[in-house]
Amino acid sequence: MTFWQWIPAASLGLAFVVTLAVLGIWRRRAARAVARNPLAHALLRSPGESLRARMAGATLDAAEYAALALFVLPLAAALLAPQWARQAHPPDRDALLALAGAAGLLQAWLAWRLWRTLGRARSLALEYEAEVAAGQELERLVPLGYRVFHDLPVRERGFSVDHVVIGPGGVFAVETEGRAARRANGGEWEVAYDGSSLRFPGWRETRPLEQAVTRAAWMGGWLSATVGETIPVQPMLVLPGWSVKRTAVSGIPVLAARRIGHFFRKLHSEPAMSEAMIERLAQQLDLRCRSAA
Repeated sequence: MTFWQWIPAASLGLAFVVTLAVLGIWRRRAARAVARNPLAHALLRSPGESLRARMAGATLDAAEYAALALFVLPLAAALLAPQWARQAHPPDRDALLALAGAAGLLQAWLAWRLWRTLGRARSLALEYEAEVAAGQELERLVPLGYRVFHDLPVRERGFSVDHVVIGPGGVFAVETEGRAARRANGGEWEVAYDGSSLRFPGWRETRPLEQAVTRAAWMGGWLSATVGETIPVQPMLVLPGWSVKRTAVSGIPVLAARRIGHFFRKLHSEPAMSEAMIERLAQQLDLRCRSAA
């Protein structure tokens, strides 16, 4: 077997290793870059900040699976070709079938993982767009005397509160959910809300409501412990892109994004919270958002 027969395998192997090495090094450098960024602890978090980081991770995952899918099988064939070339007879049929079966299973697994990763990236993108849409509508509450914070991190519990609104009407923990319709209807999509569940066209959900309540409860406990007074926090769910048909008066507020301003303008005119308390709570939220990195 000559040196030249190994050149295709060596070339593919080198390209494969270099590609994975670059992706791996880039992951580590991106993680360390946050610690070296002088702005990391100075900027308030924007809507969907946590989702942006997860989207970047999904993009790198997809690149790695694509690299594996492109290189593994040609590399295996290039490694086996010199072995078969030096034999005086064709390779054993059973051995070829075994190799082809293993190669097919490996390729199928890689394709499945790539498909799942791309689907995850698409879902994250939808959630991110929903958080941005809700955040833009919430920012319009500032002239009404409200303070708005986005993507409040709760590292000790492994989640983040999508949006927090503090103002004369009280404190609100706003959960945002992005949902894609299963079919196009050429108009506006509608979800029915009966106070305990969300009925989308073709499926039913309760998790977003439960999640909103749980995170508002955590927010109330944390703020109360921080300022030394009981601070009630109202859970709220926003569904950008959907209209909400409410069929019962019970349950937490569930709003279309465009109805946010209308909801807060209709709150009672008597302030539920003093300006001094609003400022104290805003300072605590500002500190937590800026130190998130």
